[in-house]
Amino acid sequence: MASTQSWVSDSEPRMRTFCGGCHALPSPQSFPRDDWYHEVQRGFDFYYQSGRRDLQPPVQADVVRWYQSQAPEQLQLPDLSSTTSARSFTRQEIAADGKSVDASVAVSFVGTLSPIAPAMQSRLLVSEMNAGRIYSLDPVAGDQIEYAAEVQNPAAVREVDLDGDNRLDLLIAELGSPLPADHDRGKVILLSDYRGAARRQVLLEGIGRVADVRAADFDGDGDLDVVAAEFGWHTTGGLHLLWQDRMVEGSKFRSQRLDSRSGPIHVPVTDLDGDGRLDFIVLVSQEHEVVEAFLNRGDQFERVPLFAAPDPSWGSSGIELTDFDGDGDQDVLYTAGDAFDSYLIKPWHGIWLLRNEGGLKFQAQQIAALPGVHRALAADLDQDGDQDIAACAMVPARALQAQPGTPMQSVIWLEQTADGAFARHVISAERPIHAAMTVLDADSDGDMDLAAGCFAESRSESKFSLLLFLNAGQPAAVAGLPTAVRGSAAGR
Repeated sequence: MASTQSWVSDSEPRMRTFCGGCHALPSPQSFPRDDWYHEVQRGFDFYYQSGRRDLQPPVQADVVRWYQSQAPEQLQLPDLSSTTSARSFTRQEIAADGKSVDASVAVSFVGTLSPIAPAMQSRLLVSEMNAGRIYSLDPVAGDQIEYAAEVQNPAAVREVDLDGDNRLDLLIAELGSPLPADHDRGKVILLSDYRGAARRQVLLEGIGRVADVRAADFDGDGDLDVVAAEFGWHTTGGLHLLWQDRMVEGSKFRSQRLDSRSGPIHVPVTDLDGDGRLDFIVLVSQEHEVVEAFLNRGDQFERVPLFAAPDPSWGSSGIELTDFDGDGDQDVLYTAGDAFDSYLIKPWHGIWLLRNEGGLKFQAQQIAALPGVHRALAADLDQDGDQDIAACAMVPARALQAQPGTPMQSVIWLEQTADGAFARHVISAERPIHAAMTVLDADSDGDMDLAAGCFAESRSESKFSLLLFLNAGQPAAVAGLPTAVRGSAAGR
């Protein structure tokens, strides 16, 4: 035992130099012992395929031995103990139509649209990645309006008046493929005046898979520019800023690449440093696993680290900006739950709050564990005046089969209690199939409900496109939903 421990200690500098030469040093605790042969092989393959020759690779068998000698036999599953709540949610199922079923339902984004009139109900905005569809949905009546955006694999959709004509547009992130791949089919698409003439324009193309787009006036010239997150895969990826130049004949967009790393997921906009210029925050996944600010300095953007996960297989899945503690600055709700790379549920998968402490310093606090968590949103779900958290999860069937006994929670809410702690309440304990979610008052009864998109792994599982979870107190009229929307008790 002593000789093994000594060898492990003596070998660590070599492992840190090579295995930590491109990213954080992977922890031996991040994979089961028997998985490390394959993981080390992948690491060596990535290095040789990268074209780098500045590192001296150790003997591959030594690297496998170093990791296996310290790895657990199995990963520990998280504790998902929950408490009961006086507040309940009723589930409403929105059936998938034929187009979605044929392609296999894969809802990649759920948001809300501006109501046509102040007294009218907001419609849900939905994109389906496999079917190549973007449509809106009345959450009560269930009727759909599909938009002719000519998309293949949309990842995200934002409602914005990008061209400044007082008619709302849809800004779309186009992946270009449903599965991870390195290619040049990613796009940024604008559907101008989507409620009227619906003119389609490609703002950026010839890049890798685009995961997110946001609009903001970054140069202060009175029109909106666009920041795009090119997730890519292994050799593609990056961040792009599309500067809008208004001309007599219309607008043109100049593209500037700000970053070339693969893995950007979300790029929410805020004036983080309070200097009057809009910045953006980016979550970069893949082997990077960081949250960073890109501070607008007028003539350039300064990259500032806010959070770095300690392991390159952390599984970052999303960020959302919110002033969670009500102190006047923006905090970051961060989720790590991607299990589609290793098909393993990691002990640290869960919801984190990156609390803004001022001076561009953020303190990370894990709020709750949740295997496969993809979205976490802040909302006052119990109407007590503070921010609670709603979260949804998606776990591939292969991961559940590899780790039998995994507790399944697909939608939860975390009640912020008087002492700043959180009480966990399970809304749905069914198989986790939700990659997208939004918060809205779907039934117009004054409290916040949830709409979670469904992501099926096969046509046979493609029963529903969305599940609504209606907060207690909804009016009796909701019981009269059409046959496309069927009700049942949440968490059956």
